[in-house]
Amino acid sequence: MSLNQALHEAVDWRNGRIAAGVNFDEQLYRTERRKVFDRAWLVVGHEQMIPRPGDYVSSYMGEVPVIVVRDSGSQVRVLVNRCPHRGNQICVHDRGKTKGFTCSYHGWSFSLDGTLVGAPMEKALYGRELDKAQWSVERVKNVASFHGLIFASFDPDAPPLEQWLDEDTRWWLENFVLALPLGGLEVLHGFHRNSAKGNWKIVAENFIGDNYHFFAATHHSYFSAVNAFQNAGELIPIVTYPDVARAGVTLRELSCGGNGRATLLGLGLVSIEDDVLHEQDLADAKRLGREAVEWVEYRHRRLSEVLAGRPRKPFGFMNGLLFPNLGLMGNYSPMLGRHFHLFHPRGVLEHESWQWTMVEKDAPQSVKDIAVQRVYQGQYMAGLLAPDDIENFERIVDAGRPERSWSRPMNYGLQLDREVEGESGLPGRLGPNPNEMNQRQFYRCWLQMMEAA
Repeated sequence: MSLNQALHEAVDWRNGRIAAGVNFDEQLYRTERRKVFDRAWLVVGHEQMIPRPGDYVSSYMGEVPVIVVRDSGSQVRVLVNRCPHRGNQICVHDRGKTKGFTCSYHGWSFSLDGTLVGAPMEKALYGRELDKAQWSVERVKNVASFHGLIFASFDPDAPPLEQWLDEDTRWWLENFVLALPLGGLEVLHGFHRNSAKGNWKIVAENFIGDNYHFFAATHHSYFSAVNAFQNAGELIPIVTYPDVARAGVTLRELSCGGNGRATLLGLGLVSIEDDVLHEQDLADAKRLGREAVEWVEYRHRRLSEVLAGRPRKPFGFMNGLLFPNLGLMGNYSPMLGRHFHLFHPRGVLEHESWQWTMVEKDAPQSVKDIAVQRVYQGQYMAGLLAPDDIENFERIVDAGRPERSWSRPMNYGLQLDREVEGESGLPGRLGPNPNEMNQRQFYRCWLQMMEAA
């Protein structure tokens, strides 16, 4: 059986049937590294992380370690973190500022753009100067930014980033994920990372808008505790969510892109007309002071202006994913903070999650402080939500290791026949919530890239 035949048997996204083997098969994983991570435009950082020449952060493209650095001419470079002499990493720190990179093994040194500067005793030992161009660090040739988000691709035939991000995806990223009409985002220094069991796809699909697990079972104890605080009328320092069923807020899943391009999946939407979340924001702001109240009211007016003429006016987003591996968490509200996650594969059965925290740039400091506190106490490893998810991922790995279970399809059929195209004049494909439309679209995109020549 050919690889494409095996893939089609494993991924029947139209009927919501996905074989478990896609998250366990080593051969598929090796193919996935070449066809997905070596070809896609991948987010590797944000320009605010490297504002000045010499600033750098470490990142990954799939399993390939890279350095994201601003060179002496202020150009953003992405360098493969591997010395061309013996293959040692030339940068061992997560972030910093430097005039260049020096390999700790034999001392070869490189400029900020990756050019070989020299090697110890170069002329004496080699009898000549080394060819600086030939022995420079590998540069990732395709590097581009989208409103501060830094993308890179190994594929020499990759389409321009503006083509990879389709029009619908750009609209949602600009207006809601990156909050450009509201002044944009401030990326906080540093990031959190953790390693855990679980194929990267298991983690990614959880971020696509899986509200089914959110309220049905996994986080039930968390919401019980939160409701107790809310009923007592306290401003709790942890992330809270409205009672959407009681309030009548309209939630939707979102799917954009596809056809071999970037796909934005899984933004939970709420209607401004219902005003439930705006009222919750105002209640929180009143406890923080007048400046916070004035900002929340201004923000609401500004968002209404941006959405003027739209028959349905979304308030914010809960969570989502930019294919393949950038998780987005908006928590519906600026009072709750937001964070982005990069899900880096570490073999077929493990992953690393790298998390950056962001706040709205123009928010008062009191709002930023409470938002950051709520992010840390909700989705970070020491928080009250993330450990529940990771425990499920580990159990999936333990239960799925035996090869005899790989061919049995898993059920991705929730709301299979209830997807709506272009509902209410909003970009993308919308449907009722909860559903698994986004999970089906995720595997559709994955299959398209895996089948490509």
